[in-house]
This record gives sequence, structure tokens and C-alpha cells, in this order.
Amino acid sequence: MRSFSVFVLVVVATVLAPLAVASTWVSARVDDRREYVDTVAPLADDPGVRQVMADAAAAGAVKALQERIPVGLPAAVTDWADAAARKVVDSPDFPEFWRTANEDVHRQVLAVLKDPDADTSGSITVDAAPLLAQVLLSLEERGIPVALLPRLPLEVRVVERAKVAEGGPVYRATHGASRWLPPLWLGLVLLAVLVASGWRGRLRTAGLALLGLALGAGLVLLAVDPVTDLLVDRAEVGDQPLVRIMLDAVLGSLTPWARAFLLAIPAGVVLLAGSLWPARERFDATP
Repeated sequence: MRSFSVFVLVVVATVLAPLAVASTWVSARVDDRREYVDTVAPLADDPGVRQVMADAAAAGAVKALQERIPVGLPAAVTDWADAAARKVVDSPDFPEFWRTANEDVHRQVLAVLKDPDADTSGSITVDAAPLLAQVLLSLEERGIPVALLPRLPLEVRVVERAKVAEGGPVYRATHGASRWLPPLWLGLVLLAVLVASGWRGRLRTAGLALLGLALGAGLVLLAVDPVTDLLVDRAEVGDQPLVRIMLDAVLGSLTPWARAFLLAIPAGVVLLAGSLWPARERFDATP
């Protein structure tokens, strides 16, 4: 009966392991703004990101000039804007802009995910107004009177809010689970170890529980790519290429997170080996 109880506890802990691994990642990498920004910050060097932001800034500058200064614009203004925008996104200041912009993106996304009654009209956007202002400033050096223009907004769409809201129920469930799943897994393992008979049984139980944790992490690793493709396919719409790049970066961070739990394999193997250590024979010295 005791062995059966231990078996059931270890099996339940193993079933919960992938959920515990994934939910702790949500808490550590998705909920935390600094961690999220650190995850997407390297995308400032991604050619795709720079191209999208440069195109948006150049198009925004030309549109603003055509609407507000319709007379006397040089024919080469589009080429000038393209060159200026390329220079802006290649500048040393772009990574800091990208970090600041993504702090706002994170704020927008969490507002939709956390609140089931959140406004789902419109899109999650990157505020590219600072890039637009720099492009216009460069064009002023070519004699275009951009000083007459007010500060202009420029929002680059990432994904529709409605698409983000579709993941709200899963996010809220996972967010809540991240608080109790890890302690529950640990509690089940400790209970199984206490119920096990003898020190060998306890070592064996702890070793099997750690191998179960590693198995759960392995299942998470296998699921990362299919889940990423599924979410990207559901979220990506036409002229919003940023969503694929950013989702790939965020969901891709789950891989090293889950891989860290594979360290449970050597620990589990050592414990199992210890449980098989031969007992010392006792010799009776009496004649």
C-alpha cells in the first residue's frame, strides 16, 4: 500500500511537471516587464525589425510633408526620407528607442490579457514618433521647412488587440497556476519521499521525481516550435510582420528556460544510483 501511494504521488507530480515549467516561465518572462524587454531588446539588431521601422518612419515623414506642405516639395523627397530613416535605425540610439517602445508594448499587451473586459478595438502598436521626428529633422537639413510642422504621431501596428484578447483566458489561467503549481509539485514530491520506506526508497523516490521533472521539461521543449507556429499563424495579419519576429523571440525564450530543468536528469540518476548502493554485510564475530 505504501509503495502504491508513492507511485501515485510521483506520477501525479510528473503529470504536473510540464505545466509547472511553463507557468513559471510565464511568470518570469512574460509578466515581468524588465524580463520581457530584456528578451526582445536584441531584436533592435534584427534586419527585419529595422526595415519595418525604417519603412514606417520614411512613409510617415513623406505623408506628413505631402499633407502639410503640399507645394514645393522636391521630387527626391521620398528617396531622402528613405535614406534618413535608414540612418536613424542604424544609429547607436535605436536600441534604446526599441527598449522604451517595448515597455509600452508590454503595458498594452498585459492590459488586454489581464482584463476580460478590456477594449479590443484597434491594434497593439509601437510608438515610432521619435523616429519620425528624427527623419523630419534630417530632411530640414535639405531645406524642407519641417520646423513649421507640429509634433506628429506615428504608430506601427504589431497585432490586433482582438487577437491578443483570444489568448486572455489561457494567460489568466496560466498566470494563476504559476502561484500554486510549483509548490504543489514540490509538496507532492516531499510527501512521496516521506511516505517511501527506508532511506533507499526515499532516494529512489526523489530520483524518480527529478527524472519526471526533466521529462516534463522535455515535453515543453518539444511543444515550443509547434505552439509558436500556431500562435504566429493566428496572430499574423498582412502588413504586421513585427508580430512574427517578436513572438519568435518571446516564445523562443521558453526553450532555454525549459532546458535548464534538464539538469534534473543527472541529479535524478545520482539519487537512483545511490539507492542501489549495496548494503554492507554484517559479520557475527561470536564463535
